[in-house]
Order: sequence, then structure tokens, then C-alpha cells
Amino acid sequence: MKKRGRPAANRPITSGGMTQLSEERRRLDIVLQSPEIFHFDIAKYMSSLQAASSIDFYSRGRLYDMYGSALLDLHLSGVIEKRLRGVTRIPIAFRRDGALDETVNAELRGPWFRRFLKDILQSKFWGFSLFQFYRGEDGRIAYDLIDRKHYDPVRREILRYETDHSGVPVDEFSNMLEVGEGARDLVLLAKLVPMVLYKRGNMGDWAEFCQIFGMPIREYLYDAGDEKTREKLLRDARNQGGNAVYIHPKDSDLRLIDCGSKTGSADLYERFMNMCNTEMSIAVLGNTLTTDAKATGTQALGRVHQDEENEMKEDRDFVIDVLNYHMPGIFAALGVDTSGGEFVDVTRKEVDKTVQIGVVEKLSAMGLPISDDYLYDTFDVDKPKDYAAMKADREARAEEERRR
Repeated sequence: MKKRGRPAANRPITSGGMTQLSEERRRLDIVLQSPEIFHFDIAKYMSSLQAASSIDFYSRGRLYDMYGSALLDLHLSGVIEKRLRGVTRIPIAFRRDGALDETVNAELRGPWFRRFLKDILQSKFWGFSLFQFYRGEDGRIAYDLIDRKHYDPVRREILRYETDHSGVPVDEFSNMLEVGEGARDLVLLAKLVPMVLYKRGNMGDWAEFCQIFGMPIREYLYDAGDEKTREKLLRDARNQGGNAVYIHPKDSDLRLIDCGSKTGSADLYERFMNMCNTEMSIAVLGNTLTTDAKATGTQALGRVHQDEENEMKEDRDFVIDVLNYHMPGIFAALGVDTSGGEFVDVTRKEVDKTVQIGVVEKLSAMGLPISDDYLYDTFDVDKPKDYAAMKADREARAEEERRR
């Protein structure tokens, strides 16, 4: 059968909505549809997870809709954004023959690079990220992040509709890069969705509890058989707010059976919400003081910084591996030569200068040679422009002193 649309080789992937003209829609590689955001529960989650985990006839679209819905949770989106911001703060540079290559590093200072680092790390949450790179109209590097519901990482095919089971092989398109943990791995967001769903249900029950027990209950009495008074009380009750109302004849009894301690019940909802938030924080950021402040003091703070440092190193190594092992071909196609070099972290280690000067003095007294450049960099001292002449003059005076 003849394929419809343009030939796939060496062109960008096109996408659009269902409302476009039929001729335009026919030529699209990806036809986007609005995601389903709300009305999920644990039963639907389990069904979606089973469908996504199927071996032969799997479908991930509904689970990805749940991922998008879960990211509307303020706490979850906040802790994920915190981790993403961490990777953008890593000073990554390209080094060749021991020196920084300004030609390549100028490309890394473009706005695309910070967004690219975040999207690389997003693969740890979604399972994969698929990119197509190109040169923009301004001549700078740019890329498109392909909608995850329209890519099959197992068969490595671009799906025209999210419900399709087959599509166009991704290798038929140019400058494509796939970053992922594993073709069938549903990774971190699959573990986080239940916490969001439990939290939503708890918040709904909590809101209902506050509505019922947080406002005073109004009681109206009327004489039995006085229908006009009863109707008037009903009208008054409807016009005086939304809190609970009880209207009954004077001869009848009204008993309000309390559920117990309202304060204790409210605390129960709050503790459950905090538990859900803590579980999500630990999954995304690790068990640190900023996510689960149950221990304080110097030792606890030390563990906090160590955990955060280890988490940062893991994310740093992940993105640097992508740049060094998967991006050279993409860079070459875009006219950027990265052969013979590597991407590295150029973070300067923070030191206590007061302590470090004592270390330097002791090492010098032991006769250990110390680089002058190290001293200038460590203690933020400007190197004189005539450094070489001053160094030679000082060495000459020292030699004269020895001869005397």
C-alpha cells in the first residue's frame, strides 16, 4: 500500500490538531488529541497500568494522561521542579585537549540547552524523552520534544494517532535522539500516581468534613400543621447561606450525633495529606531534611547535604553521559565539531578560605610544591599582568640570598 503524506527522510516531524483542514491533517505525522485530566481513581489507575504493562497489545495513552493529571498536584510539581532546577545549575562545558572550547560552549549558552537538560531528566519520570534537533530560523540549535503518547519505545515507531499500534520507524526521520531508562520501564511517575490519587480523595473528604462540621448548624422550629410557616422557613434557609439547616416541628426531637473530637478528625486528614506529600518528596528528592524534617542537629544536616550532593551527582552523570555518548552525531549533523573532546562539570569546589590557608601553610612547611595558579584561584586573588617578570625577579633575589 502507498503511504500517505510526505516522504519521511530528512524532514521534521509535523504535528497538529483534529480541527485542521482534511488535506492538511492527512499530511501530518502526528494528530494530537486533548488529554483526559480528571476523573481518575485507583481502579482506573490499575487498569491503565495493566494495559501499559501488557507484552503484546499494550496501550500507554491513558496512563500518560494520568501522569499529566498527577503533575497538577502542587506538592508533586514543586518537588519535581526543584530537582529539574538542580540539573540546570550544573555548569557543564566542553573541553578539548585540556582547554575549554569556546566555539562549542557558545552553543551551550543558547536557551535550548537549559530546557534540554530538564527534558533529559524528565525521562526518569516518564520513561523516555524523544527529541528531533534542527537549526532554527536564527541559525541557533533548537529541538522539538515529541509527544510521548505518539511514540512507541518498544517498536521505536512514531504513531500518527495515540491509539495506533503501529507507525513509521523513527529511524526514517533525521537528527532524532531517544533518551530512556528502558523500553518497557514505566519508571517514577507510575509509583507517584497512587499517592496523588489517595491525597485527592483525602482532600475531598476533608473539604466535605469542613463544610459539614466547620460551620454552625441552624435549627428552625414551627408548629406542626402550619404549612405556610414551614414554607417561609424553607425560603429563609435557602437565602441565608450554605451551611447545614434542620427544620422540624416543635413537637419533634432533633438529635445531632457527633463523630467525636472534631479537632482529632481534622488532624487525621492533615496527617494523611502530609504522609502522601512526604512519600512523594522522598521518591523524587530522596530522604532529606527538606522533605522529611523528623531529625535535626548537626548530624542530620550533614546527612541532608550528603544526600542532596549524591542526588545531584547522579543526575549530573546521567546528563553528561547523554551529551558524551549520544549527542556527538547530532552535533556533527548540526555543524558542531565535538570530536576529540568531552563534556565535563566545571563546578568550582567551595572551600573555607580561612581553613584552607592554614592547610596551604602546613603543606608548604612540609616542602610540598603548590601551584601559584591554584593559590590565585582558591583565594580569588587577581594574577598580576607582569606575573612572569615579577616571578623571575623574586627567584633571582632568592638566588642571590642563597649565594651570600
